[in-house]
Amino acid sequence: MVKIFKDLKDDQQEGLMETIFVGQTWQFRYLKIKAFIWGTVATLTGMAVTAGIDYAIYKGTDYGGILSWILG
Repeated sequence: MVKIFKDLKDDQQEGLMETIFVGQTWQFRYLKIKAFIWGTVATLTGMAVTAGIDYAIYKGTDYGGILSWILG
């Protein structure tokens, strides 16, 4: 049977759902910020490693670097 009027239990359930929604929203924001930071760190680390390998190829061999090695 369908209830027409809300009772105390309905109010408590609505309050709980709002609290859960807010908690998940903050968790998602935190996760997105954390993923952005780790993505930035990984990208910069990859760039530094690539530059180091490029310099090692340039100094250690007679190639001009990674691009000339790939193209040549």
